[in-house]
Amino acid sequence: MPLKLVTQANLTDCGLACIAIVAGKSLETVLRVAIKECGYPKDGPHTTSDENLFKLLDHFGIKYGKKQKVRTVDALPPVAILETRKMPSTGNSHLVVFERTPDGDEHALDPGWWLKQQVRRDWNRIKLDTFIPINFDNEVKPKKAAKANSKTAIKIAATEANIEPETLTKSKKPRKPKKTTVESRSTAPTIAIETLSEQQDVVIVDDITGDALSGEWADTAPVTNGTSIRTADEEADHES
Repeated sequence: MPLKLVTQANLTDCGLACIAIVAGKSLETVLRVAIKECGYPKDGPHTTSDENLFKLLDHFGIKYGKKQKVRTVDALPPVAILETRKMPSTGNSHLVVFERTPDGDEHALDPGWWLKQQVRRDWNRIKLDTFIPINFDNEVKPKKAAKANSKTAIKIAATEANIEPETLTKSKKPRKPKKTTVESRSTAPTIAIETLSEQQDVVIVDDITGDALSGEWADTAPVTNGTSIRTADEEADHES
């Protein structure tokens, strides 16, 4: 089932929005859990650390893997929480959710409310840094499924025959064949013949407008957990 986009409510809760996306919950629900379980302030800021991110994933029963570097988009798992590259000026990043659909479409669900297009495929502009793989594989393995089906068949057969199921599962061991002695009537010695049976991630930000964030996202990823980020060119212009 495709993931549903959740938009963050302020500049610092992109991590909570990503949790809401992969957990299939509302942002309000995730925030209530974050306040109760992780000690988040009710009125913000709501920056998500790695520790709190894992704690929230655990709370909602979401399986995940080890945080690692993004090599290529093609090498990413079907679902992952992605972190953008941190800017030297702020040391902050932004969280989005990567999704690869069954038909092969690869995109990022960006919770940023300032974006005109939140389902993104402009990988050259999203400065991806690290990712946390999300595992939704809850299918029973074929061997286990076959074993379960076998047990069910035995129970049904036992019920119809009005006998205990264990009776059908017990296998009798083959009897060891008796030794057969063939006596020779000649002068030759007696020969014995035996037949054998073969048994087988708090950032305090300055006042930033949505228009400013939209402009920054034209060239790079915006905020870490909701913090504004400038591109390298913008950083140089700013410092000069």
